[in-house]
Amino acid sequence: MKEDVKKFLGIKVRSMRENAGLTQEELAAICDVSWRTISNLERGLVVPDLLMVFKIAKRFQVSIDEMMGERLSVQKSIRRLEDENIIMEKIRNMDDRLLGYVIDQLDLLSKHFRAKK
Repeated sequence: MKEDVKKFLGIKVRSMRENAGLTQEELAAICDVSWRTISNLERGLVVPDLLMVFKIAKRFQVSIDEMMGERLSVQKSIRRLEDENIIMEKIRNMDDRLLGYVIDQLDLLSKHFRAKK
């Protein structure tokens, strides 16, 4: 379980950081750690302390619950988790009009692919 937490959290942090256009060095400065610590976190090599998780959550305006995610209980591939996090970060940055359009397109895609089964 600990390895799952490290990998999931690393993927989450990297996707939020990249989506915000921050470098590892910039996030490290926010967290008062070295860029190597951020690099190790993003690669799933370390589990950050609670203060670091709090600083990251605060910077990206997400809850600590959201940082940890309920998805850990479901077995998903690393690639799948990466893709989901990329999509979620893009959605968070959309205005209401674009979000409505995306929802409509997803509904169409969903109907199309359900009909093909």
